[in-house]
Amino acid sequence: MGVDFEVRFVKEGRGVDAIWRSLARFQEVERLTERVMAARKIPTEQRPNVRKQMDQLAFSLNQAREYFRSAESSGPTTRALMAYYGLIALANAEVLWSGDGMCSFDKRPSRFNSHGFDLVHNDSLLDYGARPKTDAKGISGLFGLWRALATHIPHYAKQTYRYSEGGSRITYGPTSGVMALKDLAHPEVPVSLLDCLRQIPSMIGALDACDEQTNLCRGVIEQHCTLTPNGSTETLSRTIMLHHLTDEALDDIGSKFRISARNVPEFRIERIGTGLAIIWEADTKTPGFAQFSMPEVFADSKEEILFVGCGDHLNEFGYYYVALYIAGMITRYYPHIWIREMRSNSKASTLIDELVDNALSRVPILTASALEQRIYLYE
Repeated sequence: MGVDFEVRFVKEGRGVDAIWRSLARFQEVERLTERVMAARKIPTEQRPNVRKQMDQLAFSLNQAREYFRSAESSGPTTRALMAYYGLIALANAEVLWSGDGMCSFDKRPSRFNSHGFDLVHNDSLLDYGARPKTDAKGISGLFGLWRALATHIPHYAKQTYRYSEGGSRITYGPTSGVMALKDLAHPEVPVSLLDCLRQIPSMIGALDACDEQTNLCRGVIEQHCTLTPNGSTETLSRTIMLHHLTDEALDDIGSKFRISARNVPEFRIERIGTGLAIIWEADTKTPGFAQFSMPEVFADSKEEILFVGCGDHLNEFGYYYVALYIAGMITRYYPHIWIREMRSNSKASTLIDELVDNALSRVPILTASALEQRIYLYE
């Protein structure tokens, strides 16, 4: 499935307008209906149901845009809540696109008709958490339905192809398949607001300013391939570079690298300053694929990728989902707590304000990535 993804570039700060225009194509109900009918080989008699679901998808995207516009113009008393409502509208859009007919608004089981969380209180606002609601069938609520269909993005790399007759070309593309979130165990303990912020790439700068550390590791993946005259692979190498790797991050993210015994001779590891390079020189002469796995990743830019450690039970959209739920529910149902945080200009209020700003520009990109099977990178 990862090979179906393609890499696209957006300009940071201006890319979100282009993304909303791209998402508008998913509001063309008749065209989408025909596309889904053909691609999924759905019987003709089901066309009214497919059209209904595409109409619900269009509604969800329109609703999300309206909520996000409200968040953009709102003050601190409501903007986190409006951003959360916009996000769950986008979560519904992802569900309606990826799911079958039983995922439509009127057909989905009643166990999915809730937020899907319990808010867990704590002494510090940053330690407030969300515990997914569960039943005998697993995680319930819209969050449970969304997570059952969501995936990580594939790994991607800067890829250099060299030709035997001379010359080369450089491109960016996926280098793996995708991991379904449902195949990764979700922790039974609550996920705190601070836990979420530490897993969101665009929060790294704000966390650093507040003397908090991200749980992500910056890095890059580069792949080099030499092709024979007939276009087959003669040599293949891949370098996975992890930057500024602390001992804690090495234990966390390093534990996600797994290499089969048969392929160990193809790998070498080098310490480079405070970073680490893992170099794979593929044995292209021996039939069969190399068997190894790597940490999941979040997309960033052409020059950087972000590796995820033990927090890989959610993708980037999922961490915005949980963080905005916590922030939104506090402003809605516990205003006395939010008033206190705002009045004191606390660390939590500063980080939540930054979270909402980032969500308004980043979450639509993540939804477009899921719907279009594209990895969006900042230029």
